[in-house]
Amino acid sequence: MPFFFHRVLVVNALSLLLCGYAFAKDRSFEVTQIPLEVRQYLKLDDSHQKRVSVGGFSVLGSKRVSDFALKEAAFLIRKMIGQRDDLLTALNKSKTRFVIMARDEYTTDVPEHSDLRPAIYWDQRARGLGATDERPAVSCGEENLLCLPGDPYDTENILIHELAHALHQMAIVFVHPDFQEKLEECFELATKEKIWEGTYASTNVYEYWAEGVQSWFDTNRENDHDHGSIDTREELKKSDPRLAGLISEILGETEWRYQRPQDRKERSTHLKGFDLIKEKSFAWPERFARWKKDFDLGLVSLAPEGSPEINTIKSDDKKVRKSDFSRKRSMLYFHNLTQKSIVLEWIDFEGNPRQSRILRHRDHAEISSFVGHVWQIKDYATGSVGSRFVLPKNKASQLTLKNPKL
Repeated sequence: MPFFFHRVLVVNALSLLLCGYAFAKDRSFEVTQIPLEVRQYLKLDDSHQKRVSVGGFSVLGSKRVSDFALKEAAFLIRKMIGQRDDLLTALNKSKTRFVIMARDEYTTDVPEHSDLRPAIYWDQRARGLGATDERPAVSCGEENLLCLPGDPYDTENILIHELAHALHQMAIVFVHPDFQEKLEECFELATKEKIWEGTYASTNVYEYWAEGVQSWFDTNRENDHDHGSIDTREELKKSDPRLAGLISEILGETEWRYQRPQDRKERSTHLKGFDLIKEKSFAWPERFARWKKDFDLGLVSLAPEGSPEINTIKSDDKKVRKSDFSRKRSMLYFHNLTQKSIVLEWIDFEGNPRQSRILRHRDHAEISSFVGHVWQIKDYATGSVGSRFVLPKNKASQLTLKNPKL
């Protein structure tokens, strides 16, 4: 038997073995040390010290993470997944894991996310990230799981949002090859019908799915900077029945909806002994708040030091009629501070707009493009073209747009 084929069989067999390793104890959500075979299979950093298994899928934390947070995460994952253990198997096969941050740990303290730069941006940006092939860890903070005082996301559950991302990109697309096409069709129609206009769900197909799953389980925010009125399953079915149908097809029409631990009619057995009154609060470090304020004012940037600032040009200027062909990569760091939503589009080699992306006020985008490529800025509300710009001969450049006239 060829070595490569033998290795594939061994890896697949180990993945299935791990899925059955703790299945018998799955419902008890027992916190254990990390078995050696799990540590080796997932290539885990030493800082990961605790584990709960959900159908073989690993929920992990450092020694500073509360056991109750690990158990609550496992409980929520089981409720979300229901009978779809094949999705847990797919997650484990892709070596995805769920990592919980202690209330005094931040994004770049998670080993799989420790290379994100600049660290202060990622540490203050969110209390949870989805998984990718390069960084196969889903994360969230224990303060959100246990509803601790000071939780900055106390009106929604972050695990459900971030796990929805991981399920999408690391499991569902492999188990259901036609899923992505169906999802993109739903997103395109929802965009045309302006169902999620101006919300986080409207920014791209990935957030559309994750926000939809949150609403499916009754744990989304409503009527704020990022959200509209769709925050429950009933509202989702009424407003976007296509997305609701797709979620039902994947996760099932279960009766379960998310409730905060203290709001559950029956106390969760896995939280026996947990006393919210005795728990320490979560609080952002002051340096994070200071940096965030400067970033929102456009005083600091995510672009590497020395990256030139791009100047915009009138859209009818011959210099920006179309993109030049180039093989030289160039990163664009774009920050929208215009007080309104805009559309950013690449202008192709024939002068046609492509690759549209919506950026709301204060949204930031990191775009991998090429030297000599032309980009166009449009007003999202009116569709009118504002200005264009061309990427310079640098590895990275930046544009912080503040003028509402574009």
